[in-house]
Amino acid sequence: MGRINGLHHVTAFASNAQENLDFFRKILGLRFIKRTVRFDIPEEIYHFYYGDEVGTVGSIVTFFPITDMPEGSHGKGQLSAAGLVIPDGSVGYWTDRLTDHDVEHTVEERFDETAIGFTDPDGTPFELVTGDSDIEAWDGGGVPAEHGIQGLHSVTVHSNDPAGSFRALETMEWTRVGRHDEPQVGDRVRYQAPGDGSGAEFVDVLIRPNAPQGVMGTGTFLHVAFNAGEQWEQKEWSDRFRDEGLITTSRKDRDYFWSMYFTEPGGSTFEFATEGPGVMLDEDVSELGENLRVPDWLDVDLTYIDKQLPDITVD
Repeated sequence: MGRINGLHHVTAFASNAQENLDFFRKILGLRFIKRTVRFDIPEEIYHFYYGDEVGTVGSIVTFFPITDMPEGSHGKGQLSAAGLVIPDGSVGYWTDRLTDHDVEHTVEERFDETAIGFTDPDGTPFELVTGDSDIEAWDGGGVPAEHGIQGLHSVTVHSNDPAGSFRALETMEWTRVGRHDEPQVGDRVRYQAPGDGSGAEFVDVLIRPNAPQGVMGTGTFLHVAFNAGEQWEQKEWSDRFRDEGLITTSRKDRDYFWSMYFTEPGGSTFEFATEGPGVMLDEDVSELGENLRVPDWLDVDLTYIDKQLPDITVD
């Protein structure tokens, strides 16, 4: 059996496609690498992908901008943050940049790292976390490469059942590596992926028993995806999860990867996705994000769909 060697991507909900594009491209400096649609409802909803220059697994953040979705609220039973890697010497650059763009933020020290917390225009919680990554920052988005985002660092699971969340992560063969006490708030327990420690490799389980339940909506995360390798490895992991009582879905064709899902006992949705074929399946690297793309197997009128979707400007 292979290893679930790190994070693959995270997915959240937004309310306004253009605001989402402008924030992640122009403020965070990520590359817009794919514009496609929600495959279940292709005529209504965009699916935006952001990442590094080539859409490396472990660099990707995706959004469904849905104009009529109610606003969500943060709490137990969902992901409460996604962390993005920045170089150790870049905290000052990013606090200045966020201030210049009127983005409120906090700075916290934990696990020998600095975490800059902020939210996107819909209130989705993100962090810029100092660390190491094998992913090269995209330097075409207005952020110098020496300060650029180098992919995913971590996600935080705000758990309804911390012991159950621990069990799910340990079934994935992730290792408990630390605990950070947050006085009058709660604790966070960190798990690390197996492997060489090269980037998107942490899950923090947040323990706050008195917190309210989260409600899904704009400004919240849909799921975190883990890198499950090849399809045969994904199938072996599915069998193992089922043996442990973690019931997985059937395999879903996401065109750029194959996905399976389960709801971990703490309430968050865990996806385990294949590494390929990748976002350059249908576009050259120089063209990523420029045009609306849908899978060949999705029998739809692309011109019609394009007219139904909100107008966006990518400049």
